[in-house]
Amino acid sequence: MKLLLGFALCILAGLGFTYCNVPLGMMFGPLITVLVLKRTGLSVPVLPGSLTVIQLSLGTSIGLLFRDFSFGAQGNIAFLLVLLLVCLSLQFTACYLWCIHRLRWSKEEALLGAVPGAMAAVLALASHVKTPPQKIIISHSLRLITLTLFAGYITGGAQTHMAMPPVLFATTNVLWLLGIVFAGYVLGKCLERFHFPAPFMITSLLCAALLHPLSSQTVFFPDIFNQFSMILMGILLGHHFIAFTLTAFLRHLWSSIQLIAIGLGVTVMMAFTAEHLLDYPFYLLMLSWVPGSVESMSFAALALNANASFVMASHIIRMLLIQTIPAIVIYRKREVIEGNSAKTSKPTRPL
Repeated sequence: MKLLLGFALCILAGLGFTYCNVPLGMMFGPLITVLVLKRTGLSVPVLPGSLTVIQLSLGTSIGLLFRDFSFGAQGNIAFLLVLLLVCLSLQFTACYLWCIHRLRWSKEEALLGAVPGAMAAVLALASHVKTPPQKIIISHSLRLITLTLFAGYITGGAQTHMAMPPVLFATTNVLWLLGIVFAGYVLGKCLERFHFPAPFMITSLLCAALLHPLSSQTVFFPDIFNQFSMILMGILLGHHFIAFTLTAFLRHLWSSIQLIAIGLGVTVMMAFTAEHLLDYPFYLLMLSWVPGSVESMSFAALALNANASFVMASHIIRMLLIQTIPAIVIYRKREVIEGNSAKTSKPTRPL
């Protein structure tokens, strides 16, 4: 009964935050609720398979958006892609070197802490490399919170009201969604065997992007599932926070502020440069290249009547890159370590 009460309070808190126009309120509400309930002796469980549900929900909803993208209408798209890669490289390199030389983090912690965004990928990768996630979770959570509020500040509190499509629960729409999610889940299980980070997000995104054009009509993803996944993410993050002491939180808080400042500084520099080279709006480049969430930055672009497809595409490319490169680096490093261990443990033959 206490568990159901705690979960219900998380939902109510998320709805309350959303009603107060807090960006991603369905995630921040449960996160704070988990922290408060812990002080009163109540506990909110992490539902089994929460991370899988989060990845399938976000991957499918984002992948379906590819159908409306207008890549051909973008001028200088190749140059913009190069600048995006340069921006990501500078963000990662600057944060990584700062973590190593100034914060004195280990190489694996610095690798996870320097990844520019994608919370689900970082959580999956952190569990894979068995790295204590406390400082990593604090860093990325505060980065997500700060940049989400930053996106809300840019929009000036503007809201986009989208009517619910009448075909949302039509048989054809439901069958297409089930097919895409099932294909993403099956392929994700295959990737999971190779310890690929956030496998279900990658496979569901690709399945949605590739299968959606085969449908004779636009397939809509119910927003209630994304809201539910945000609740699960908030509970998941809250369970990482409740293990912190106040001293540790404040210590990691200062480290997180430094990494956020570095990431934002690099983004401002690159956006300012691209604005003058390509005559693109500064705010559009900031929304596209800042290491925030796809959802919040896309919302800001829609509220500003900006090129939302360009913003979404930039963040999707960023997400795909940062889910593969760190995994490859750590996998190769582990191969070297295991190889060296095998050599040292090999018994020597007596003379």
